[in-house]
Amino acid sequence: MEPLESSNSTHPKGESKNTSKTPLGSWPLDTPGGRFHAEWDDQAPVTREGQLIFFFQFLQAGGRWQEFLRECPLHYVGNRGSGADHIMGTVLLSVLNGHWRYAHINGVRGDGINPGLLGLSGTVSEDAVRMAMYRIDEAAGLDWLTSQTLSCISPALGLAWILDIDVTVKPLYGRQQGAEIGYNPQKPGRPSHVYHSYFVANLRISLGVEVRPGNEHAAAKGLPGLWQTLEKLPRHQWPTFSRGDCGYGSEGIMLEHEQRGLPYLFKMRHTAKVKELVMRMMRQGALWQDCGDGWQALETSIRLSGWTRERRVILVRESPARAPVAQIGEVKKPRRGKDRQTYLPQAQGDGWDAQATPWSGKIAVLVTTLDAIAYPARVLPKHYRDRADAENCFDELKNQWGWGGYTSRKLAPSRLMANLIALFYNWWNLYLRFYDERHHREAIRTRPMLMSGVGRQVQSGGQRTVKVSVLHEKGDVIARAVTEISKEIHLICAITERWSVEQKWTLLLTRLLRHWLGGKWLPGLPADARLMLSG
Repeated sequence: MEPLESSNSTHPKGESKNTSKTPLGSWPLDTPGGRFHAEWDDQAPVTREGQLIFFFQFLQAGGRWQEFLRECPLHYVGNRGSGADHIMGTVLLSVLNGHWRYAHINGVRGDGINPGLLGLSGTVSEDAVRMAMYRIDEAAGLDWLTSQTLSCISPALGLAWILDIDVTVKPLYGRQQGAEIGYNPQKPGRPSHVYHSYFVANLRISLGVEVRPGNEHAAAKGLPGLWQTLEKLPRHQWPTFSRGDCGYGSEGIMLEHEQRGLPYLFKMRHTAKVKELVMRMMRQGALWQDCGDGWQALETSIRLSGWTRERRVILVRESPARAPVAQIGEVKKPRRGKDRQTYLPQAQGDGWDAQATPWSGKIAVLVTTLDAIAYPARVLPKHYRDRADAENCFDELKNQWGWGGYTSRKLAPSRLMANLIALFYNWWNLYLRFYDERHHREAIRTRPMLMSGVGRQVQSGGQRTVKVSVLHEKGDVIARAVTEISKEIHLICAITERWSVEQKWTLLLTRLLRHWLGGKWLPGLPADARLMLSG
């Protein structure tokens, strides 16, 4: 086939022949809307994510980007290296765009505006990013990312907060290091990695993630990373208590919490002794306390054979008004893998008083070291049910933020990328608090609203201007909201020009988390901060 520029096709009358030796000229084409002329323009600085300029303004106001790069352990020798700033800037743009593979990085290579907003001359290739992850020392890189992750939320951790710990599975489809067969309910028999993760409850802020081989899904495997993370915080910033599912309700994990003085609220597995306890309490016709929302609780204690001490236990069930009543002699076999066991009598002669306890629903058993006066039995079921929000964090991070991808042959780069993604996820979630301080908004909705938009850069008289065209249905509402927030950030920057990075970020967190803080001011601000802002 001959090249396009050498075609001798006849042009219609009235149109001049394109004599260019490249296909970058203008040519006519007919569409249902009439005749138009098409032209390639690869010189104009444009971007599809024109609204990222406002997110970068937020990072600059809090000094996050400079602090992030200042302690980066990625170093190059010579003048031909890509540079840590270009590597991390490319990763940031890729993650914000919702990519999950290194190959997707090519989608941001042609961005003519956003790299410059980060102070970069451009982006780098996928190979440069992949090799940079191999180049970073694992211990130094993880320590750096943990410090960065904690610093973006630590000023607010002086108040009471709850730690959610959980583990999720990431299926693998290659021969990666650590790809082992373990617990994988969605794809049994498929090799995987497991992500042991820690979150600030209700804020959906990640405190870190530890990536382990697929056969190390047991909850105890993630405890070393948890203690290393918490030990970086002063004691007054530790959580009020931690909570987890039945995988954490074992003697070893509870004992480590007790030795470190960290209260916990875990679910217990229905072992034979636990089943015996539940049946005994039901036969006694004990008084259940109403917990609201159709649930009831009953407090007792138990010491299993492998335990070193007796512990407080809370039984939780649906209220009888909402649970079905079984007939005497009806037996139900519980499904495998369920933590809430169904207890039903087999005959009238087994000591069961059907009139006293006409109920046959499911019972969950919680174990805790929380003080019974400050945390009575009736409030603990709701505290545990709120733990389910951690599953939403997993869903968002795996399906919208890249935890399900960015896989390398070696395990260390996967660990670094997982923590990088968690850090950028925190930045974006905090930025969204400007627009909705009461609710969490997932990326699948916020990216089209607060990222997408054609941006064109023009320069005149030494002044650079980025013109943004929002294509969203509610573009006018979005434009007004973004303008107001951008002006507010600009005012904060003007006021805090001579403040330290820690003071700037503390002020921003006070503004972003004001609903969660209940109007309180975070400590660490200058004495005249309130006066300056009110004026």
